[in-house]
Amino acid sequence: GKRTLARYIAKTILCAGKDNDMQPCGRCRPCRSFDEGANPNFRLIRNETQNILISQIRELIDDISIRPAEGRKVYLIEDADLMTTQAQNCLLKTLEEPPEYGVIFLTTSVYESLLPTVRSRVAQLRLKPYSVMEIMTIAHEKGIDLSGKEYLVGLSGGIPGRVFGLAADKSFEENRNKVMSFVFEGNMFSRLELNRFLSGNRDAFRSCLDILESVYRDVLLVQCSAGDGLINSDKQDNIIKYAKEFSPVDIMEKIKGIRDIRKNLKRHMNYQLAVDMLTLAV
Repeated sequence: GKRTLARYIAKTILCAGKDNDMQPCGRCRPCRSFDEGANPNFRLIRNETQNILISQIRELIDDISIRPAEGRKVYLIEDADLMTTQAQNCLLKTLEEPPEYGVIFLTTSVYESLLPTVRSRVAQLRLKPYSVMEIMTIAHEKGIDLSGKEYLVGLSGGIPGRVFGLAADKSFEENRNKVMSFVFEGNMFSRLELNRFLSGNRDAFRSCLDILESVYRDVLLVQCSAGDGLINSDKQDNIIKYAKEFSPVDIMEKIKGIRDIRKNLKRHMNYQLAVDMLTLAV
């Protein structure tokens, strides 16, 4: 995925023994230290809390102002859409006029969430998601068994790192079962059950939002007679039944409700209020 590609390019830039084909040699000191996570000219910036903070960007700016003893410096900001507005504004001048030895990569799954002023200062490379067969092939090569879990590919947007992360997440199946009960049982007990579960499991909230939105997306596909592209194909019978009970307008309103909750959480909406809105109002 994008993180793997960004790291590979970073390693290539830092490599001191590149061949003419511009591939990292894997043998030189910069390559070895990069693989060990100890290359002094590479810095990874990711969210330490819910967001990437302005203090982290200031540290990047301070570091990039110091010329390396040799070679170049590379910075990778993962999930750059998690930067606060202040952090993005702080980065603008450095993005526009980086030193000749400095390279900054930003990865994001939500490019449009970046400020227009940031987007105007970067070159965008959009990666296409992997197909189910491609993901299954990669998983087989890595010794990961995804049999019966093809829905992970759709939920992960065809991004290998996310697929394998979900496959290794022991709590994911519990999250998914809770959401499926919430949708398909559709009674007050199942609503309260999910409410209690999420109230005590904040880390599961984003995963449950993704699963719930994927179910409603599948319902819309069935209503539009396009059932071949279901993410949750193992729940096809339940989805078909549910699609008959609601209109497309109803489903679109539910999806809008989920997206409103996502947006309001970014604006520091109270977490318990978000749980209540999801389980009792959407």
